[in-house]
Amino acid sequence: MITKEQYEEANKQHEAAEKIMNQYHREKQLTFDQRLKSGVPFTDDDLMYSAYDLCPCGHGLAYPKDCGFGHYWDCSAILKGIADSKVKHTGQLPFAFYSIKSEIQPSANGSTTRGVFKPKE
Repeated sequence: MITKEQYEEANKQHEAAEKIMNQYHREKQLTFDQRLKSGVPFTDDDLMYSAYDLCPCGHGLAYPKDCGFGHYWDCSAILKGIADSKVKHTGQLPFAFYSIKSEIQPSANGSTTRGVFKPKE
């Protein structure tokens, strides 16, 4: 049987661990926010691509790997700084409102829009 003292000690350790984890996530989000604000284009290595969905411009949808759960899908060409401003692009699609399959999901069966460019005619 677990004693009250053992429970209280475990609870203290849990609270201390939560503080560390929360600080880690805050720092990670701050680093990401600074990167996004800098306007430095992302590379393919920085991005996670959709399995199937494309922007109207023909490039795959993507999001930066280090973003938080409150981020969004966007045109990979925009994220990489190579977008043609003369063509239509998708709006930012928040994760909370759009269910887009990622290239890493097992049900994607290896499908990806990484490197895809299929312009509409």
